Amino acid sequence: MGIIMGTSHHEPMARNHQEWARHRKENGAWNYSTNQEVIDKFFTEGIQRMNGTEDVVTIGMRGDGDEAMSAEADVALLKKIIDNQRKIISKETGKKAKETPQVWALYKEVLDYYDAGLRAPDDVIYLLCDDNWGNVRRLPNAEERKHPGGWGMYYHVDYVGAPRNSKLLNCTPIQNMWEQLELTYDYGVDRLWILNVGDLKPMEYPITLFLDMAWNPKQFTADNLLGHTLRFFEQQLGPDQAKEATRIFNLLCKYNGRVTPEMLDRNTYNLLTGEWKQVADDYMRLEAEALRQYLTLKPEQRDAYNELILFPLQLMSNLYQMYYAHAMNQYAYANGLPEANEWASEVKRCFDRDAELMRSYNKDIAGGKWDGMMTQKHIGYTSWNDAFPAEILPKTLTLDSQERNAGGYVFKPIDGEIVIEAEHFNTAENAASGAKWEILPYVGRTLSGVAVRPYTESPEGAALKYAVTIPEGTDSVTVHVVTKSTLAFERKDGHRYTVGFEGGNPVEVNFNGNLNEDPQNIYSVFYPTVARRVVEKKVPLKVATSGETILEIKPLDPGIVFEKIVIDLGGYTPSYLFGTESDLQRIQL
Repeated sequence: MGIIMGTSHHEPMARNHQEWARHRKENGAWNYSTNQEVIDKFFTEGIQRMNGTEDVVTIGMRGDGDEAMSAEADVALLKKIIDNQRKIISKETGKKAKETPQVWALYKEVLDYYDAGLRAPDDVIYLLCDDNWGNVRRLPNAEERKHPGGWGMYYHVDYVGAPRNSKLLNCTPIQNMWEQLELTYDYGVDRLWILNVGDLKPMEYPITLFLDMAWNPKQFTADNLLGHTLRFFEQQLGPDQAKEATRIFNLLCKYNGRVTPEMLDRNTYNLLTGEWKQVADDYMRLEAEALRQYLTLKPEQRDAYNELILFPLQLMSNLYQMYYAHAMNQYAYANGLPEANEWASEVKRCFDRDAELMRSYNKDIAGGKWDGMMTQKHIGYTSWNDAFPAEILPKTLTLDSQERNAGGYVFKPIDGEIVIEAEHFNTAENAASGAKWEILPYVGRTLSGVAVRPYTESPEGAALKYAVTIPEGTDSVTVHVVTKSTLAFERKDGHRYTVGFEGGNPVEVNFNGNLNEDPQNIYSVFYPTVARRVVEKKVPLKVATSGETILEIKPLDPGIVFEKIVIDLGGYTPSYLFGTESDLQRIQL
């Protein structure tokens, strides 16, 4: 066991690129065909410095700063470079070149030189690479595997480059790393494995898995792979907590593998199909489960759990909430929905929470032991090398008070039903007595309630009108009207409302006439209804006209609180919440 030093795929002859870049003015061009004497001197100094240490020397050459070589570079030039490098190695070490371990990195355009016929000497390791995102680019065929120097793999768990940097958190799914590294080993790539890791702290687990696989690649299978994760968390948290931590961590890696935080934005997922809400909810649910486990841990276990699971989960969950809110803000604004302003506020709230989570990692975890580890910018990328100095709040759009007047909704059916929250009316007409419609926040099972108040005034003349689109060929529907389980406090025979389409005959509904403790009602109607707090009435209606029309509801007695309206066009499935109103089926005029 030991530590073997080396330099990266574009830093030949034991020299760091910055050693050239910081003196580029006096060094001249990083171009072997025009500046060989200076570059050879640079190479020589590198071998002189590493002589007598345990190093793997990178040979070959790429362009300045990990770019492609100049356009005039060709196979002959790169062969000359390698030949000269080998002479320098032999001269400065006093040994044959083959006695110093060397690697030639076939990275990006360098692989083209290999394909064009260029070969390194037999003792040199050929280093292949992944695509920077965890999928191997090339593996040796049966003939190539005979190369005496063997083959290596350069694998990434974070990355600086196009299309975006991936540096903030671990976004490598556990199974993806195992599957690709097993593939690598099965194709004879077994001489050298290198893992590209920027910051060590967010990558504790992928580093561990990579090193354990490198030690014995065939010990893991699809059936036992998660046993590795379980043992990892047994070391961190003990056997009692490891199973649940493993489950949460595996899902976290899976979810993070969908898209990196640097590439996430409001357009990543489909808003119209509900996909955006689904994935955001996935994170939120998992975050709640992690918080639940966190509270059961011993105090001395919490920092480790926070670093490995809770912090990355909270940070990503919050980012998903922010970008989902951003998508909803843009949609609501484009359609004049009053919720646009609420979604704008949610974007800002999540943006501020991101900063607080980052601060907490740096300052609070382990008493600030890892201060500075979480400073990576991640909100505001437009290209991979953006040098923005701080996170950039996504631009939101808001409606002024005149644009945000209540009402104006038009609903279209989705999957054979129209689900409407009572407050999402098109227009609301107040009572002749002066009593007015009021929205009662958080009333009911879903959004709110709507009622004519004060209850001491007559509701006569009040009406709620819902603009809906009825498909052609529809001659009848069933309207489900959901109200609060108000008792018949004024009219003993029950309180009433009417419901009907414009141009048709309204139907009068007595919704609470049997909501009493009479012997025939108390167990069959009263108790079950008041315990569930709502009354659902199913009203069959004839459709006067298809297309865009108005469904009108009028209270005839006081104290009626409307909560939800569902128009069943043949696709309604009964549910405790009476279906889900889609933000995307309603349009604000």
